[in-house]
Amino acid sequence: MSLIVDNNVAAEFFCGATPDLQPLKRAVLNAVLCLYYGGELRREYFRSAKVRQAVKILDQAGRAKAVSDAAVDEKTTEVKPKCVSDDPHVIALAIVFGARLLCSRDQALHQDFGNPQWINSPRGYVYQNASHEHLIRRCCQGR
Repeated sequence: MSLIVDNNVAAEFFCGATPDLQPLKRAVLNAVLCLYYGGELRREYFRSAKVRQAVKILDQAGRAKAVSDAAVDEKTTEVKPKCVSDDPHVIALAIVFGARLLCSRDQALHQDFGNPQWINSPRGYVYQNASHEHLIRRCCQGR
């Protein structure tokens, strides 16, 4: 199953030890989930040396995968006018690659990710804290 980690939690997810994100991190490290990134999200990640290093390590271990920047950027242009959030690139990445689990604290992005116009069949889920650990299992059942 594929996961997108929004840049607003990237440093905490990749470099922190926040208990709320530990179930999600374990799922990535244990190859239950694979982190996908590309387009503007990749560029956002790589602005931080620590996040860039962590993503590259996960990529080398097969726990993260880069998606074509061009494909994500093209879809971003298409969805941007209709998005509520200022993160159309995250929605574009989900559409292009079929990601159904998002880790983010951005309420407007949650609204876009839950919009069946963008993410449907199966629907998208938003992980925010450890109480959402069940979403990992729910998303993986559809594999």
